[in-house]
Amino acid sequence: MSIRIFRGIRYGHAARFEPAEIAPLDIVPDEGVRGPVSPQAPSRLDATIMGPAAPLAQSEHCQVLSVFTPALEGRRPVMVFLHGGAFVTGGGELPWYDGARLAAEQDVVVVSVTYRLGALGYIHFPGGSGPSPGMSDQIAALKWIKRHIAAFGGDPDNVTMFGQSAGGMSIVTLMDWGFGGQLFHRAILQSGAAGLARRRDQAEQISQEFIDLAGRDPHAMTAEEIVAAQRAFSMARKQLVDWMPIAPDVPHNTHVDMLGGWTRDDTLPFILLHNGIRPGPHVDLAALAPQVEAMNETFVGSCRQLAKKTTMAGYRAWLYRFDWSSQGAGVGSPHCVDLPFLLGDQQAWSAAPMLKGADWHEIDAVGKTMRAAWAQFARTGIPGQDWRSAEGDQPAVNILPRA
Repeated sequence: MSIRIFRGIRYGHAARFEPAEIAPLDIVPDEGVRGPVSPQAPSRLDATIMGPAAPLAQSEHCQVLSVFTPALEGRRPVMVFLHGGAFVTGGGELPWYDGARLAAEQDVVVVSVTYRLGALGYIHFPGGSGPSPGMSDQIAALKWIKRHIAAFGGDPDNVTMFGQSAGGMSIVTLMDWGFGGQLFHRAILQSGAAGLARRRDQAEQISQEFIDLAGRDPHAMTAEEIVAAQRAFSMARKQLVDWMPIAPDVPHNTHVDMLGGWTRDDTLPFILLHNGIRPGPHVDLAALAPQVEAMNETFVGSCRQLAKKTTMAGYRAWLYRFDWSSQGAGVGSPHCVDLPFLLGDQQAWSAAPMLKGADWHEIDAVGKTMRAAWAQFARTGIPGQDWRSAEGDQPAVNILPRA
């Protein structure tokens, strides 16, 4: 099936640290150019799993999205992707997150969203209210999609969000703020822990610590100076995540079906980084397995809890664990390894250390079954007739890839 691609569409505008406002639909050419990503430094996961990100332009005015659609006519399920990167790196315009394969194979409309990161997206000043600036970008994107996606062959009344890591966590937080059931109808969470959003007082305290370290009013700093200050702040704090979205005072109930899961060795890259171990076939995965299992509970436990909350609210929930690994990479089945099976293409992932030695034809073949399950969930709320649902006190976990 042929595909039409519309890149770098502006969905919103925002002044620095202010909420985003939805932008009107402009005439956009087929293909076009990739839009900017939020200002950022290289990711700490570049050398261990992802490889270097494409050198795209950076701008704090990064409220853009790209649409991948089989045709402009019709009303197809819409799948909206939010990227990960610990809320400090990444962007929906990166080639890793192109949705062409998923859209063409499954006859769905795929939208990849870029939003503000780091202090630009998650700083909070005293007396503020509402979601984080970066989350306001995501909300504006969803409102834009609700209003305009029919012009791209999508069904605004059938929107599924899927996100990995920080993207999955963002989706949970959007649900807590009450946008589930309003701006989207189903949620797929890939290694996206629930319940980690900060209280407002915590966010304000961390923001003040950042301002104190920077020694300047962040309104007066350049974006490059803010990114440099973030790096110094991260080195001083020595925490896994410095910036994250703010939670509402009272979370809303769940109003969407959910599909959530993790990779078998999800946290292994972070353990390797912490211990100064270079990835490769020499890594003793068995020796590190107890640490990985304990640290994985961040994803596993929160996902199980969200599945229970979802079913108790009368909605459907499904859990999975992704086990594929490349023997030549020496990182097991790590954080992010599920992404090439859904998004991007061989060229986009050619430099990813986590795929070292792997056969792309195998990745694509396994990916077809995974893309089919994700799209089937977007259509019906059921990823497959042979999937076991997450019901009861011991919810079933479906192991992927499926035979």
